[in-house]
Amino acid sequence: MQKSLPTIVLIGALFALRMPCGAATPTLTTLFSFPGTEGAYPEAGLVLNNGALYGTTYAGGSGWGTVFKLSPPTPPATAWTPAQLYSFTGGADGANPRAGLVFSARGVIFGTTEQGGAHGYGTVFTLTPGTGGTWTQAVVYSFTGQGGDGAYPEAGLILSAKSGLFYGTTYGGGTAGYGTVFSLTPAAGGTWTEKVLCSFNGTPDGANPLAPLTLSTKGVLYGTTYGGGGTGWGTVFQLTQAAGVFTESVIYSFNGAPSGAGGGTACTSSTQPPCDGGAPAGNLLVNATTGVLSGTTTLGGDPTGCPQGGYEQGCGTVFQLTPPTPPATTWTEALLYTFGPPQDAMLPSYNLAAPPGGAPIFGTAFSGASSSFACFPESYTGCGMVYVLQPPKPPATAWTLGTMAVFAGDNGGGPNGVILSPAGGLLYGTTYEGGLSGGFGTVFQVAY
Repeated sequence: MQKSLPTIVLIGALFALRMPCGAATPTLTTLFSFPGTEGAYPEAGLVLNNGALYGTTYAGGSGWGTVFKLSPPTPPATAWTPAQLYSFTGGADGANPRAGLVFSARGVIFGTTEQGGAHGYGTVFTLTPGTGGTWTQAVVYSFTGQGGDGAYPEAGLILSAKSGLFYGTTYGGGTAGYGTVFSLTPAAGGTWTEKVLCSFNGTPDGANPLAPLTLSTKGVLYGTTYGGGGTGWGTVFQLTQAAGVFTESVIYSFNGAPSGAGGGTACTSSTQPPCDGGAPAGNLLVNATTGVLSGTTTLGGDPTGCPQGGYEQGCGTVFQLTPPTPPATTWTEALLYTFGPPQDAMLPSYNLAAPPGGAPIFGTAFSGASSSFACFPESYTGCGMVYVLQPPKPPATAWTLGTMAVFAGDNGGGPNGVILSPAGGLLYGTTYEGGLSGGFGTVFQVAY
């Protein structure tokens, strides 16, 4: 189904505001505006491969979504060139991709569709490059939604370079109906074998994962669930492997800013539980050196700071989880930043990006950031922004948020996260709507 508010939040021009002192002024450029027939309403981020950008749209094409490629210009040309690699039909081939793509070592594209397939519960598909720029689509797995199998994959896949296996999540299905973690293993004859590694139970281990997994250098899988956990506001979980068997455990359960329940008590109140994030829907970054995890929650934070939309639980956060030092076993959570409208943006969305050192952290907020533009209903003033979080410089202890770009409708609205170019200095992403071709979304670049 197409995004609708508040489901949306669960998922050219530049306005440079509050950039860190001494930073260069970023420049926002719209690389492409979707016209609908070539794709509409992208809900996922991008992947950069050999200089070209690849992604998916939830709708458009023949009506059931597309896979697209955007090729960079060859000077002196300045316009990027779009190409539709595949248009889903809504049948056995899949329907409505909501996630990004991943390339195999052989240049084959792997992705998921939320719906369609042989059983109507979604697919894992491939696109194989051929001669003359042609691509051949194939379904490598159709989810059954029965017998413990998953259903409705909303997140994309990740590839283990070491094992050659793909890992992913499904929003529903599994033994309790709250979603799964699965693997895809290559088999003889070019086929793939799917295996459910974990089924979520709702309480206490989480429910309904929306985000892609993250694989650490030590082979640990990390992820989030949008709901479930101890209070129903989602979890961060890990899967560790021993002798081929995966064991799932919750390393943090979000509280959803309970101080806001029934009256919007300030976060500083000593008589209430501490304010916290809630409803994580984005990826996790893992620091290869320290093991620290960073991510976002779409809600939670300060219950007194989000009057728009009626969110008693807050407008979202950026958080970090620090692993325990033995013999301790408990991870430590800290909120790096708490959002609140309108100029400060709201509802941080999807992909975070960071250089190898782990900082600064780049991300997007789906709405807010301006009271002058309305991409969504009135309670969601503002079209979102791209932000950067800078770590504290001692003796300071707080991270600092800087606004890199604010969307205004014609240049996009509702950004879906960013990716960082390998050389740095460029961010790429998509917006769910806006643009100059009917408001069906954009692909954008931020140079900084």
